[in-house]
Amino acid sequence: MSYGLLSLEPKDRDGNPIENLEDQAIMEGDRELKAWDAIARYMQSFEDTDGDGIANVPEYYETTHGRKVVEDSRNIIDLVKQPNKFSAMITGICLIFIVIIVLVVFLIRRMIRRIKVRKGKKNSK
Repeated sequence: MSYGLLSLEPKDRDGNPIENLEDQAIMEGDRELKAWDAIARYMQSFEDTDGDGIANVPEYYETTHGRKVVEDSRNIIDLVKQPNKFSAMITGICLIFIVIIVLVVFLIRRMIRRIKVRKGKKNSK
């Protein structure tokens, strides 16, 4: 779940929002064509190159051809080099929080010094 951070709005091929998903289902006769059925049919369309009676996926599909790039690096630089707006907002909030803490500490130290100076003046009289 994205907890409201990500909203998806399905659209048709022209970019218009889809009101009823049922209207967009691909029908085969009076039944809806399921994705798994379409994939199974596509796999069956390949040639049986090794003669075992099962269609073989062509070598062309061994690489992604730059269409899908998975970045699973654990390097902190790789993880933060392309931030989105939410990470920028979180970073900003953290920085504001740190600045507030520093200011509070500074003000408390200043108040303590003033109190010590006042006590020092009273004791010297």
